[in-house]
Amino acid sequence: MFPKEHGAYGQLLFPLLTALAIGRRTPAALLLAGAAIGAFVAHEPLLVLLGQRGPRAGRGQRSRAIVWFAVAAGGAIVLAAGALIQARDGLALARTLLVPAAFAAALAAAIARHREHTLVGEVLAAITFSSIAYPIARAAGAAQSVAVTCAAVFAAVFVAATVGVHAVIARTRRPPAIGARVAGVVVAVGVLLVLWQLGVRGVVSSLSAAAAFPSCLVAGFAAIAVRSAKRLRPIGWTLIATTLMAAALLIVAFG
Repeated sequence: MFPKEHGAYGQLLFPLLTALAIGRRTPAALLLAGAAIGAFVAHEPLLVLLGQRGPRAGRGQRSRAIVWFAVAAGGAIVLAAGALIQARDGLALARTLLVPAAFAAALAAAIARHREHTLVGEVLAAITFSSIAYPIARAAGAAQSVAVTCAAVFAAVFVAATVGVHAVIARTRRPPAIGARVAGVVVAVGVLLVLWQLGVRGVVSSLSAAAAFPSCLVAGFAAIAVRSAKRLRPIGWTLIATTLMAAALLIVAFG
């Protein structure tokens, strides 16, 4: 009953752990991290209950899915409430939660329309996972710009990687897939330019683009040069390594 999309684990844990590492492991931050994990675990049983894992899973696992969803979703709500109570300024923390809540609502709409595994759905999931770093970092005592930097860097990395991987799959299934490949390169370059501009304006740290650059380079290279989805495993491991580099840079700079 755990989520089957293995890449989603990294998209959750990299931002979450980095957000905790760049601040103090306060009770509010730890409770909020637990709430995020609970919401993540609730995702798979919800899909079963919605019938999106097939009719056999819906019939055979319905009772189990109800229990898992109730425990995971209920736990997430309780932990989030505990975080707000433990926070130095619960109202301010509640406002930061509006950011991931908005993306989660958009993702829920995509799931309801059976579009979770489209490019748009996966990009929404990537941004939703990344955005949870913002309230957790704030709950951990990180400055506003540092918390935004953490979320923005991972959003850029995950979005570029998602579009790049989709480009490789498109080239495998419907060659030459010029549009998808160009989109992969444009997105990889575009997110770096956005981070650079946000850095210039002081919204995020000036090192944001540097932190995201290795992953965006790999994603862009995959989109334009990788010919077969058979190469996705080494590309995936390389993206994990570059994402770890981004996390390490953020922790060294702000931890």
